[in-house]
Amino acid sequence: MCVLRVSGKEFDAEKYLALSGLPAYEVFRRGEPRSKSHPEWKKHEDSGFKVDVSHGSRANLVEQARDAIAFLKTHEHALTVLRSAPGVEDMRLDFPVDLRIDRKKVFAQFDYFPPELVSRAGTLGLGLEISIYPPDLEQLVKAWRVKRLSKKRRTRR
Repeated sequence: MCVLRVSGKEFDAEKYLALSGLPAYEVFRRGEPRSKSHPEWKKHEDSGFKVDVSHGSRANLVEQARDAIAFLKTHEHALTVLRSAPGVEDMRLDFPVDLRIDRKKVFAQFDYFPPELVSRAGTLGLGLEISIYPPDLEQLVKAWRVKRLSKKRRTRR
C-alpha cells in the first residue's frame, strides 16, 4: 500500500508524468475538490500525482519497504529527472501502517526502515512518511457512511 506522492503548487503533473513513464493511479490539480463525490469538501492546495509502490498490507511494513527499494531501483532515472522538474516541491513515499497500540498488551509502537531504503530515498530527494491507521479502519468508515446516509435521509423528509 506504499504510495509515491509528487506535488507542488505550480507543478504541471500531467506533463512530467507523461515524460517519467510512472504509472499514476491519481492525478490531482490545485483548487480541485479532494473528493469527487463531495466537491464541497476541502480543495487540493497543490497539483501532483500518486503512484502505487507496494501492495503490501498495512500490517506488513517489511514487505512495503522491500517493494519500495525495488521501485526506487527500477525508477531511479525517472525520479531523478522528476526531482528537478519545475514546480516540484515535495516527493515522498507514504507507508501506511496499522496502529498496534491497544493499551493492554502493547503500549508503544516502533517501526523501522532499512538503511538501503533511507539512503536511496534520500539520494533521490524523497521524504519518508508513516501514516498510522486504526486496524478496524474499514469498519469505522462503513459505520460513518451509514450514519451520514441516515442523517441525509432524515433531513430530506
